[in-house]
This record gives sequence, C-alpha cells and structure tokens, in this order.
Amino acid sequence: MAQGPGDPEGPRGREGIDERQARQIALVGALVLAVTLALVFIVENSRSVRVSFVFFSAEISLIWVIVLSAAAGAVLGVAGARLVRRRFGGRD
Repeated sequence: MAQGPGDPEGPRGREGIDERQARQIALVGALVLAVTLALVFIVENSRSVRVSFVFFSAEISLIWVIVLSAAAGAVLGVAGARLVRRRFGGRD
C-alpha cells in the first residue's frame, strides 16, 4: 500500500526508529548509566575516614571528602582563571 504525505507512519513506515527517537533512546541510556555509576561510586566510598584540618580533626564519610574537594578545586580554578585574566588583561 502506498503512503501519502499525511500518513502518520511517515516515510520510514514500520522499518525502524527515526533519528530523533534514536537520540532520545541514547540520552536515556546515558542517563541511566550515569546514575548507576554515581550510585556505585557513592556506595563504594561511603566508609568513614578521619580528616585532619589545620586546627581540628573530623570523622566524615569519604564521599563527602571527595565531593567537597572537587567543589573547592572547581571554585579555586575558576577564581584563579579570573584573577589571571584580570591581571594580564585577557590577552591570549
């Protein structure tokens, strides 16, 4: 049977999925994979560790040490980049 321009099945018919659907499936798959990896990472790093700061020590979960260190590094990296740009006038 011939398909017309108004046919809801479109030009591909029942052959397979279109590009938009393939992108959505890939996105959902990547999201599921990322969430799964994040959960495994959290569970594997949930034990408590003793952290010594300058004036005190604390017993906290290793995952918080990792997350807070990454956040502090990101903030310091952005601040350092802005300081360098300001100091040298943004020249490349």
